Amino acid sequence: MNTSVQTHAEAAEEAVQSAVEVQRFPEKFEATVTGNVQHRVGDGQLEDIPRGTRVQVATAIGSYVLSWTQEDQPITVSLAKREFELYVDTGEIEVSEA
Repeated sequence: MNTSVQTHAEAAEEAVQSAVEVQRFPEKFEATVTGNVQHRVGDGQLEDIPRGTRVQVATAIGSYVLSWTQEDQPITVSLAKREFELYVDTGEIEVSEA
C-alpha cells in the first residue's frame, strides 16, 4: 500500500513537471508577425494578420490571445497554443526577448 502511494505521488510530480514544460512563453509578452499568420473570426473565413504587426500576447489555458491596434481600432484574436507555437517554430511569428 505504501508503494502505491509513492507511485501516485511520483505520477503527480511528473504531471506537474510536464505541465511546466508545456508552458513555453511567459504569461504576457510581445511578438511581431513576420510571415503568413492567419486567424479565424468565429465560424467565418481565415483572415491574415498583416506582416510587421507588433502584437501583445497573453497566455490563456489552451490558447494565446493576441491584441493590437489597426486603423485606431483595437483587435483581439485567439490562436490555439499549438498553432501559435508552430508559427513561432516556422518563423512566421517572432517573439520579443524580454
